[in-house]
Amino acid sequence: MADTLGSWIINYLPDDGGRLTGKLILTVDEVRFRAMYDSSFKTVAKNIGLAAGTLAASGGAVTFLREDGSEAEIVLPRSVIATAEPAKKGMMKQVVVTLTDGSRFVFEYGMLSVKKIVAAING
Repeated sequence: MADTLGSWIINYLPDDGGRLTGKLILTVDEVRFRAMYDSSFKTVAKNIGLAAGTLAASGGAVTFLREDGSEAEIVLPRSVIATAEPAKKGMMKQVVVTLTDGSRFVFEYGMLSVKKIVAAING
């Protein structure tokens, strides 16, 4: 991918629950998350359905794609990202991306530091 600023294997936590593990890719124009598999106790299809509902509520600034029923992609154009902030839930470190419409996307990086990811998104 041209103009890639960084990429990380990370978890996306949909508002309605679950956990999707995938690759977070930062470019000069967008923050993109490509789900590889469901790492929660729920089924992939159910999580993708929950994520679709979450993304639809974001005012159309986010693109959700479902290719074969097992893949999800989230695209956050940099123009609609208000801020990215580090957060912590227990021992787990998170990146919370807030859009200009107030919607939030939470990515969890386990116990690893999220400072570089936050800096790259806010960059």
